[in-house]
Formats: sequence, structure tokens, C-alpha cells
Amino acid sequence: MAARMAELLYQIVPSDLFTFKKEGSFEEQAQHLIDQCHPGATNMKILKLSGELAEADIPFAQSNRALHGLLHGGAYFTVGDTLTAIMCFFFVEKEGDITLTMDASIRYLRPIQRETVRARARLTSRKGNQLSFVCDFFNDANKRAAQAKYRYIIASPAAT
Repeated sequence: MAARMAELLYQIVPSDLFTFKKEGSFEEQAQHLIDQCHPGATNMKILKLSGELAEADIPFAQSNRALHGLLHGGAYFTVGDTLTAIMCFFFVEKEGDITLTMDASIRYLRPIQRETVRARARLTSRKGNQLSFVCDFFNDANKRAAQAKYRYIIASPAAT
């Protein structure tokens, strides 16, 4: 399964812009790519990854803070979008298909100061080629700090 997931990464991610890590788990290979682009600025670290559940930590870092010192709302959103987009790869069945975000929303519930945030994403529904996820973000006391919802479609590039 990890080899199939890695192959999907190699097909979708442009090799002229990114370097690939050919060995290691799918989580390690995905983390290597994340560290090379915008989501890497959040310092997110993937802990577990499957089509149904995924977790990542967002450690306290200057690069993911807003001017008031709290975790920037875009960091939450970016981590949730990145986790759920990679979760979609587990449902791609045809070579050449890609995943596209159709809709996303987020609710901020409490501020995060100098804590590590745990993001927990889960698949909530699958209807044909459409996938829906919820990503909850928890503070050190395991209280929800935000909740985001994402909806994707798996499509052939010719159909987009």
C-alpha cells in the first residue's frame, strides 16, 4: 500500500519543483514533500496517516504565529487542508486522477498561545468520487481550539 501511495505522489507532485524521498514510510515521504512547500512553514509533523484517520502536530514556532503571538488561523487551515488532501490519495483508483478541494470552512473556538496543537482529521463521508472530512485541532489540555471541514472531488484532469 505504501508503494502505491508513493507512486501517486510521484505522479501528482511536479518533479521539477520538489525532491522525493524514495525510501521510508508513506508518512515520511509525504512529510519530506510538505517540508518543501507552504505547509512546511507551519512546522506540521505527521504522526499517522490513512484514508480514514490522520494526525499531525503543530509545534509552537515563530513561523506559525500571528503578530499578536497566537497561532495564526491560516496555520490551522493549512494543516487541515494538507492532511485531508493527502488522505484523499487512499481513494484514488485510476492512474492520472487528481484530488481537488471543492469546499472548506473553519471555526475558531479558543486561542493557542505557546502550545503544541494536535490536528486529528477523519473521513466523514464518501459518495462516489466525493470525500468529506472534519479536522479538529486540540490544545495541550485536549480541548478543541478549532474545527475545519473539507470537501474534495477525485477527478481526471481532462474532466476539470
